[in-house]
Order: sequence, then structure tokens, then C-alpha cells
Amino acid sequence: MLAETVRLDVRRAAWLPASRCLVVADLHLGRAWVQRARGQLVPVSAGEDSLPRLASLVQDYQPDRLVVVGDIVHAALPVPGVEAMVRELASLATHKTRLELCLGNHDRRLGDLLATWRISATVHTQVVLPEAVLFHGDVEPERGNSGDRWFLQGHEHPAVVLGDGVASSAKVPCFLSGPRHLVLPAFSQGSAGCTVGRDPFLATPARGARLDTVIACLGKRLLRIPLTTLLGTAGADPSPSGPDLFPPRRVRP
Repeated sequence: MLAETVRLDVRRAAWLPASRCLVVADLHLGRAWVQRARGQLVPVSAGEDSLPRLASLVQDYQPDRLVVVGDIVHAALPVPGVEAMVRELASLATHKTRLELCLGNHDRRLGDLLATWRISATVHTQVVLPEAVLFHGDVEPERGNSGDRWFLQGHEHPAVVLGDGVASSAKVPCFLSGPRHLVLPAFSQGSAGCTVGRDPFLATPARGARLDTVIACLGKRLLRIPLTTLLGTAGADPSPSGPDLFPPRRVRP
């Protein structure tokens, strides 16, 4: 649990229990099809696992709202493979769960394509809930009278390199949090992460946030690391301070 109003799932999602809203970021659907359309001969037979993983989350949480905060597709191109994946995403919307899409910088023409493909989906630049503002993160959100709302964004694909301080290390996706601000990891497992402490943030919302905690996705557990600890050690091994480990939550409807 990050706060009473925002809970994290190790499967790269955030859960807002008051609004019964499930939030994920950066699906980048159809990456291989986009690359092939651009002349890169990459295999597509292996497929992508983002949609089955997302369907599993929806099954577990039974949310009233499923919000994807940007970069729904890798590129909004009129390619059959991309269309098929967007249709599969739209099929997650049911009488119980409303699908809402916050467009990101990779989705510039997605609204037009949805109309062309006759796919019904609710499209936003941001979603404002009583407890949170949800947006992609490539540009500043409209803050208005935000009160004590959280700001949840994607776009940055944060990841952290963890090691044993000797020889082995691994790069894993992570959440970044600070006072009323949360950066979600990319939901796509094929998206290279922006390494915390090494790579600069891509856009101003994350640059301007007072982020102080890394929450790494390690297998079935979340590992909380103070950002000062991470930046102050070469191996980023927080074990001497006693890591804060959380099992994944499964919420029953």
C-alpha cells in the first residue's frame, strides 16, 4: 500500500479503491507490427503478453474503471496487427468495467483510428477522480483546484538496477513516488526502462515532482527503497536497512 487512496500491484498497476479504478501505463501495443510497417524485419509470431496480463488484473480486481494513461499503442498506424490488438483491448470493457484511454505522445492519431475502425472507447487527455488526476506525463496536466489529489502518470518507464554489490545485477521496473505524485512503470515488458539515477526524465511533470521513493517490482514482491539510499550506493543494495517487502494484493469484488 502506498497510501489509503493509492495501492500498488507488483504486476505494474495502481489500484484506487475509493473509485474502484485500475490504472496502468504504456502498453505500447503492436510494437512489432509498427516496426515491420516501418521496414524493420522483426518477428511477430511470439506476440505480446500485455493484454493477457491486463485481462488477468481486470479479472482479479473487477474494477468499475480501467484507465490506461497513455502510449496505448506503439504508434497509431492503420496496420491490421495494431487494429487487432486495440480491438482486444476494447473487449476488456464490459457492463461492469468502463475502459478509458488517456492519449500519450505515441497516440496522436489514435482517436481518428478508433473512429475509422468503429471501435468504441472513451478518450481523454486526463481523468480527474476525487482522489487522483490520471494523465500520461509527456505534458503537464491541467491542475486547476487539485486539492489533495494524487497525480498518477506514465511516460517515463522507470526502472532500477539492483545488485549484490559484487558481481551480479539486474534491471527491474519500478514505481517512483513522492508527495502526492506517482510514476508508474511501463506495463509493456518490451519497453526499455529509464534507469533511475542515470537517465534524465523525459518530460517536465516528472522533473518537477519531489520524488523520494523507488518501489521495485521484484518477482511477486515490491521492494521499497529510499531514493537517497539508491543514489548514494553503487550497487543499490538496500538490505542493510531492512527492505520493506510487500506481497501482491488480490482484491475480491
